[in-house]
Amino acid sequence: MEKNKTGKYLKYAIGEIILVVIGILIALSINNWNANQIKQKKEGVYLSNIKRDLNEQLNIIDEQITYEKSINDVATPIIQYYKTYNSFKIDSEFTESIGYLAGRKTFVTNNPTYTELISSGNIDIISDNILKDNIIKYYQELERNELIINKNNNLFTDTVFIPEVLGLSELQFKGKSSLDLLNVFKGSKATLSFIDLNEKRLKEITKNQLNNPENELRFINNINFRNFIALVHINRLNEQKDKTLKLINDI
Repeated sequence: MEKNKTGKYLKYAIGEIILVVIGILIALSINNWNANQIKQKKEGVYLSNIKRDLNEQLNIIDEQITYEKSINDVATPIIQYYKTYNSFKIDSEFTESIGYLAGRKTFVTNNPTYTELISSGNIDIISDNILKDNIIKYYQELERNELIINKNNNLFTDTVFIPEVLGLSELQFKGKSSLDLLNVFKGSKATLSFIDLNEKRLKEITKNQLNNPENELRFINNINFRNFIALVHINRLNEQKDKTLKLINDI
């Protein structure tokens, strides 16, 4: 101050402050860049895993469609024969078909990555808001279809169809029926054996039961509704398959 150098010192101090601020800004920029790189890498992993889950979901959907179509394939000849002759052709093929229609397949969702994103609160790591919304909507609809298909199985097939047909017709579990049941138990230690009853007396009892008009009406209504549910499931599953393929493409 005595030598009138205050101005020089102030300039020097201001220069130092500016350099420090610039250094801090550069450091923050580098940190933000690193954080964004980490976030983008993490987002890429999540999207890759969702895509993997969706491809597996396609296989599950295709398997379910195949099963529902097999229900339609088995039920349609019975319905067509009844429409033509106003009666049922009671033979081994008929009783095996009824046994097959008494079965069902549980539809499952494959969503481990989506579940992790939601439960961990990391769903916002997906930077594309439109894609994020489409993923959320997709899995909400998938869960809805799972609920509908499995509730139909529980409320109709298990609660109505099986008790009705058990009292009206012989059931045979062989051929396609036994193969499907074996697939259910694949990998388990359970040993399944199927007894082919194929008894003439049981066929006659079935005929007598279905000759009763009230039983006849109940029986054909159950077969028809079992088939209708399978067709509804096929339609919903085909729509879900199209949406799965689109989402895979979007990702």
